[in-house]
Amino acid sequence: MKQIRIAFAALFIIPILALSPLYAFLPAAFMKGEAKDRYLRRCGHFIGSSICFFLGVRVHVDGQENVPDGGNICYMSNHQSMLDIASFVGPARLWASVIVKAEIKKVPVINMWCTALDCVYIERKSPHDSIKAIFRGVEKLKEGGNMLIYPEGTRSKSGAIGEMKNGSLKLATRAKATIVPVTVKGMRAGLELIKNFKIVDAYVSIGEPIPTADLDDEAIKGLDQVVYGAIAKRYEELPGQN
Repeated sequence: MKQIRIAFAALFIIPILALSPLYAFLPAAFMKGEAKDRYLRRCGHFIGSSICFFLGVRVHVDGQENVPDGGNICYMSNHQSMLDIASFVGPARLWASVIVKAEIKKVPVINMWCTALDCVYIERKSPHDSIKAIFRGVEKLKEGGNMLIYPEGTRSKSGAIGEMKNGSLKLATRAKATIVPVTVKGMRAGLELIKNFKIVDAYVSIGEPIPTADLDDEAIKGLDQVVYGAIAKRYEELPGQN
């Protein structure tokens, strides 16, 4: 059943992705500045929403009023599924740089969208490159960009929130960014745990922003409990199972 559902979705998703150089990047090549960025974002929102739709995932989004104006925003989210980024840029209509594996550079079309998102590439086997990636992320935030960070470092195998690494917070505090906690629940049932053709209800909840610019050392020490606590609390409040 899982293979059939994914194959059915792929009949629609693959053409949408494969043709995006024509309907997204080709027109964008004749645009400049904010007009170009807005157009690519609209196309990205369309692709992300299409992926969720054709996989039968109905994404419920709340808290969009919590997204601050401007840039220098560090979204921090628990990580459940390969669909998390699709739901972030699609139904949630958010846009941010993501730290991705360097191998993605070799994947046609996907690498074009990574460039549009201004992603940070990382060699996961190299601790030195991991540190460099954090500094590149800090610079992007300082320049007014946005970042999406998964503090767990990898997808949860059970769906439950895993251990979140404090190093992710340094990226935000060094850039004096505003942290926006994002809680995801139910995404695994839409891809990794597909069982039938029923519609899957999943959730993306955007929490209240947490400014870090004026935090003192003591407040920074306890920041992990504030951020991860907000994600965990909202996770328990959202309906559904892991």
